[in-house]
Amino acid sequence: MKQYILKAIVSSIILVGHFAILILILIMYLRSGFTFSEATTTISIFLPITSVYTSAIVKDVIANKEIRKRSQKKYSIGFVLLSVMITLLFMIYILAIITIKAYNLGIADFGQFKALLLLGETIFAAYIGQIVHAMFAASGAAPQDLR
Repeated sequence: MKQYILKAIVSSIILVGHFAILILILIMYLRSGFTFSEATTTISIFLPITSVYTSAIVKDVIANKEIRKRSQKKYSIGFVLLSVMITLLFMIYILAIITIKAYNLGIADFGQFKALLLLGETIFAAYIGQIVHAMFAASGAAPQDLR
């Protein structure tokens, strides 16, 4: 898969997921799924990790704003699958535990929810960080060809 296509897919998942999760937290707060304290704690745990990814993506998009500078490099199918699946699984995991907590389906208390949120972010952060770093170099330079 061409580099710019995979970057568009992964960045869309991260950016849309990032804002969808923030909106979901606010909706669940308004529907009394979270108290004010729980909602702000959840946002304060979730926001720093995803903001790092979002910042790297936005910086790369701005650095590569001209279409003619698009790289023709291609990524291996293994890297493509790994990148998309891990990113999707992370967003699905966060959405799922927020929904489960908001409807009190199997999470006994807010302490368990925080533990699940922190555990999920810790596990996925290591992998997503590597993916984002490989695709969205801070300098705007293209990563090495993975063919």
